Amino acid sequence: MPRYSLIIITILFAAFTSCSSLKLNGPEAQAPPPELPKAAMSIHLGLEIPLSYLQGRINESLNEKLFNEEGLDLGNGLFADVDLKKNGNLSLAATDDGKLLVGLPVYLDGKVRLEKRIFGQKISSAIPFQEKLSPQISFIPQINSDYSFGIEELDILSWGKSLQYDLLGFNIDFEPLVKNKMIGLMEDQLLTGSLKSVDIKSIANDFWSTFGKPRYLDNGLSASYLYSHPEKIAIQDEFTKDQKLMLNIGLEGEILRQTDRPLATQLATLPPVTQEEVEGNDFNLTLPIYIGFEEMATLLEKQLKDSLIKVDKKTMLLPQAFNLRHFGERTLITMEFIGKRTGKKDLYGIFYLAGKPVYDPQLQALVLDEVDFKLVTKSFLANTTNWMKRRKILKAIQKKAIFPVEEQLEKARATLLKESQVKLSLFAISLQSPEIFIDGIYPSTTGLDIYVRAVAGVKAQWNP
Repeated sequence: MPRYSLIIITILFAAFTSCSSLKLNGPEAQAPPPELPKAAMSIHLGLEIPLSYLQGRINESLNEKLFNEEGLDLGNGLFADVDLKKNGNLSLAATDDGKLLVGLPVYLDGKVRLEKRIFGQKISSAIPFQEKLSPQISFIPQINSDYSFGIEELDILSWGKSLQYDLLGFNIDFEPLVKNKMIGLMEDQLLTGSLKSVDIKSIANDFWSTFGKPRYLDNGLSASYLYSHPEKIAIQDEFTKDQKLMLNIGLEGEILRQTDRPLATQLATLPPVTQEEVEGNDFNLTLPIYIGFEEMATLLEKQLKDSLIKVDKKTMLLPQAFNLRHFGERTLITMEFIGKRTGKKDLYGIFYLAGKPVYDPQLQALVLDEVDFKLVTKSFLANTTNWMKRRKILKAIQKKAIFPVEEQLEKARATLLKESQVKLSLFAISLQSPEIFIDGIYPSTTGLDIYVRAVAGVKAQWNP
């Protein structure tokens, strides 16, 4: 039984009253099949990271001794020994202007030495100092194209008190020195500690590979591999009033199909990230399912060959062979048959039927719209007085040529539900209210491409 339920030849009632106006040698017969649209895939999800998590990661990695240096040359014979230690836990808070505010209590211990010759005499003196400081540091996290975090506009807004001292009449300002050291320290701690722990590329790669990894699909008639080709990833980051880092991630790409299993070299990695506005929490996937014309013809022959179609009391029609091909944007079905007549010779003929394949969701069937047909035989059913007999042929094909479908679409939905729970680094991702439906049917030179679309909401739950 095929995987995706399709009623291949459900003829619209309008076909029964149309004219046999099919032009087998007209422009439509010579026209190429329509160009296949892209089998698009897109994922949009919002990830909320509590600032308390980042704060904890920084405090875990932040050493008590921040820096310790001796003999720092301050100029004019002044030297300093500086020991800066952590004096409490770091705190993070989001500001209204989209920046992060860092508070870090520190203890500044050291001394300033004066070593100078004045009028030939060496003067040496030292003054110790100890200060408890509460620097306030602000910065803007920046996501780079390689998925790493960068830092912009890092600045120390205040120290909590003045860092100017007087030594033997010399005014010493420690702020430039300590500020330079502190900025370098904070950049290193933020980039190698807390922000690095939020591995955006790993999150995006895991989610993409879960739903875009190569899959082998066998629909009962044809089988092929489907795999994803990522084209774009965009990330928008912002801080919320409830003290969270919101990462809105959008991934876009295409689902490709081929007969052989794709090689590892064919599976593209995620492209560089761009920063732009991303909205929504949704999942959208198009599966380009393929059914070959040869396989369809074989199944039609299996169902209809050697099955006598009663035309009237003295005439039976015996299907012999089927063939399918594209007919411009439509599909052409050719049925060779033998007309068996009581007391008369058998007649051979060909029945041509062309229609545009469309999906009817109410019938859950593929129907042929815009139908034309043509009967080619010497005399059998060739005149208008036998129009009703030709309708019997159409109805017989309609009744016999059926591919069961509904159950297989339900199986596809169940499979999607089964794989809808994904555990990523820091997050548990689940698909909400998934739906599966047929989005389009396109004839090609060798078969039908049936686009099965899956849509769902996406829920991301913080799960470190």
